Formats: sequence, C-alpha cells, structure tokens
Amino acid sequence: MKRGLSILAVFAATAVAASCSSASDSGGSSSAEPRSGGHITVGIIAPCGLDKAQTSGCNFTNVEVVDNLTEQLPDTGEVVPWLAESWEVSPDGKSYVFHLKDGVTFSNGEKFDADAVKLNFDNVVELGKQGRAFQSSAYLQGYQGSTVVDPRTIKVTFENPKAGFLQALSEKPLGIIAPETINTKTPEERLAQGVIGSGPFVISNVVQDQKIEVERRDDYQWSSPKNAHKGAAYLDGITFQILPENGVRTGALLSDQIQVATTVPSNDSENIKAQGFDIVSRSSAGVVYTYYANVKDPVLGDEAVRKAIQVGIDRNEIHDTVFDEYQKVPTSILSTTHPNFTDLSAGLAYNPDKAKQILDSAGWIPGGDGIREKDGQKLSVGIQFSASSDKPLHELAQQELKKIGVDLRIDQVSAGELTTNRNAGNWQLLYGNLTRPDPDVLVSSFAPGYSQFFTKDYDPQLQDLLAAQSRELDPDKRNQQTAEIQRIIVEKGYAFPATEGSQTQAAGPKVHGLSFQAPWWPSYVDAWIES
Repeated sequence: MKRGLSILAVFAATAVAASCSSASDSGGSSSAEPRSGGHITVGIIAPCGLDKAQTSGCNFTNVEVVDNLTEQLPDTGEVVPWLAESWEVSPDGKSYVFHLKDGVTFSNGEKFDADAVKLNFDNVVELGKQGRAFQSSAYLQGYQGSTVVDPRTIKVTFENPKAGFLQALSEKPLGIIAPETINTKTPEERLAQGVIGSGPFVISNVVQDQKIEVERRDDYQWSSPKNAHKGAAYLDGITFQILPENGVRTGALLSDQIQVATTVPSNDSENIKAQGFDIVSRSSAGVVYTYYANVKDPVLGDEAVRKAIQVGIDRNEIHDTVFDEYQKVPTSILSTTHPNFTDLSAGLAYNPDKAKQILDSAGWIPGGDGIREKDGQKLSVGIQFSASSDKPLHELAQQELKKIGVDLRIDQVSAGELTTNRNAGNWQLLYGNLTRPDPDVLVSSFAPGYSQFFTKDYDPQLQDLLAAQSRELDPDKRNQQTAEIQRIIVEKGYAFPATEGSQTQAAGPKVHGLSFQAPWWPSYVDAWIES
C-alpha cells in the first residue's frame, strides 16, 4: 500500500508543473500512417475485478484480453458475427445453433472450439448459483444447456424465447475464456489475477490496487469487425494505472506520466484541451444516470409526488452547471446511443408550475418554511450516495426541488452502508446507471427478480411489457414494446433521469486511434503512437 501511495504522490506533485506545458497539435488529426510499437499508460478510476463473468463493471482490461461470439457495432447497434461466423435461431426462439470460426486459439495455445464455449456457459450458470455472477447469469436466464454438435458447432437451448441473446453474447460478461482458466483457477483467483482469453492482448502483470499490464499477442488474426484494422494490435503493451483521484489523473496526463486519462473530470476538460490534448467520448448505451424511486416508500409511493419531481428537475441547468460538453441532457430513460431510444424530452421538460399544480391537487400544501406537507407529514425525500463526485449534482437538484416545495435530503454514506441499505429496502432515492445496448437493460433495472431497485411487484402493466419484450423475436414489435416501457417509466416517475453519462478519454497529440465499444468501454486495439 505504501508503494501505491508513493506513486500517487509523484503524479500529484507533477500536476502543478504540468499545467505550464503544452502540445502543438491535436491527437487523432495526424496525417501519418498507423505504426506498430510503443507502450502507453492509461489512467483508470478504480480497481477492476478481472473476470467479467463475475463483475460487469470496469471493463478496461478485459476488452483487450477477451473476445466474444458476436460483436455489436457502435454506430448502428447491429449485432454481427465475430468468433461465431454464423448462426440459426429456431422458429420458437428457444434454441440457437452457432458455427464457430476455425483457427482461433487462446493465448495459452488451447483451441477455441464448441467444448470451450459450452464450458464457459456452464461456468457462468454455476457462478450464478453461487451468487457470483449477477449480470452474466441473468444473460443466461432460462438456460437449459449446450450441446456440442461437432468441434465447430454448438446448440444452446433455453426454456423460453431469448430475444436479447445475440446481443448479450457481445458483452464481456459472456466473453469466452480459456478452459485452463476455468479448470485450474478458483473464482477468487480469476478476479484477482485475471483470465486467459483469445484477444489481442495478454495479461502479463497485476499489482493489486495499483496497475494491470497487458502485452500484445503477435499472432492475433481474428479482429472484431468493429476495429479499424485487422490482425495484431499496434501497441506493444498497455499499463492500466489505477488513479482514483480526478486531480491526480489529470496531472499525470498533463505531465506525460500517463498517455491516456479516462473518466475526464468536467471541471478539467477545458484546461486539458487548452494545452493541446484531445478528448473523445461516447454516451453510455443503456439506462442513463438516474434517480431511482423506491415505490414502496410512503412518500414516493404517491404517484403525484413522483410526477412532480419528474418535471421539477431542471436538467438543462444541471448539464450547464455540473457537466461539460461531453455529457448530454437526457431525453429518455435510455440514452441516445441505445438502439431502442425513444425521445421523451417533452415528458422530462422542466415545468415547476406544473409540478406545483400536481402537488396542490394531491393535497400537498406548502408549509411555513416552503416545504409541503400532507396529513402532518413533510414532503421530504433522501438521496443516499457514496461517491463524492456526485455531490454537486445532488446539491443542485436539492435547490431545484425546494422551489416546488420538496425537501431533498443529501445523505452521503460509505459504499458498504449504501449496499446494506439498498438490499434492506432502507432508502428513498438511489443514483446510478446501467449499460447495455439492448432492451433487456430495462429488465435489469426495473423488473423484480433482476433489479437492485425494484425488488417487489409494483406495476403489472409494466412488468408484463418487460417480460413480453424479452420474448419478442420481431424487432419492430420489440421496439414498440420498448418505447411503451420507456414512456411508462418516465410518465409514472419510476426514475428521474439526470444526465446521459459518457465515458471520456483524453490523450496527447501523439496518441491516435482511441475508440469505444458499443456499450461505452474504451478499446485500444487500434491505438498507436506517432513517432
């Protein structure tokens, strides 16, 4: 731990000197041709569990190490073949037959084949039974088994139609890892030490809570169809340096201690650009950053209160005050980069007069201090959160809601307390997002049995629609159902969108080829360094 603190201290100490430096041209605008070689250090915000079957977030390393059966193109949302060259879906949508690419190997030399795919799916289901694989096991809900037809053909069967399965296969929680990893490492070891994949990079070193290093795999020849080039990566290697503090990450970038900074702080972006650095971004393709309402709470169980809060939040003011140009004002519960986005900006427009009318009609009357009351109860709701970086947002929302007579209490707690209170149902508002470019992301966020926020039955119409879209194989019908789900969530105030949220990367002028996956995770297989 002392070593980790000393690294942070070096980065912090160089931040002031770095603020005087500058760069002459913009990264990404070079006319030079991509070249192989070189190494970059990428500053990331948090330690990452290195087995995405067990932890879906913080996908920086596994994007480079693990490949998938399918790929989702970021620009269109289309799901296309990758390690699975083709597939057939049964008419009832309950079974899938995949034809696998020949000649693919894992970095330890093992062959990628149908047996490996079956082992991976069975492993995810087993991890789910152990409570270790919340998201990946949900992707395989209803899994009845896999049948190896031959080394390059596998049949996967489900209890019910699985409309989102092909998209789920493009997500890193269902990335295919080498049998050796599953057979010889415990789940805990996989999280701590990493996995063996078939991807363009190989994990070479892990220093817990400090860094993860990956090296290029020279024989890599089965690139994702989203990549700008085929074959091996350009970079020799990447170090993912864990730098939780925003100022430290920015200072490290400006002083060339790191070459790429992720999760660029809004209050640093102008300074970074002014010194010749490029910033690229992608909105999270999923449920936007939102306040989830506990509909079982006595106050938020009142639909009138939720409807008033929905139009009592000034999202444009939040964007202009708290965020920067790389974030977007939300116009639905899904982001604009989600393939099934429906524009509901009219329902999210700031309208404090309408909010007051709704509350007046519901019997919530302003008290002497301006906060409304009903039957002796104050109109007071609390937002529990742990991340200090979210506090300015909550403070601004507090000011806005006070104007309509709602008292928003700001309760900062530890991450452990937050989890305990959430699991116990001891909360009113919680803040977060969920990334997945498929309608089933709404199931994960709003359906009891899958959601962390809605654990009990609450809206039969909404629950029926969530279940129906998961089984609907007709894309147009599924899109219509998803649009109706979004409308209900916004109209009835089950969640209050605050910002779309985006992943950002800042880099110096000699770093090029930064890109993103469809969900929003950075990808570095096309990255290269100008000499």
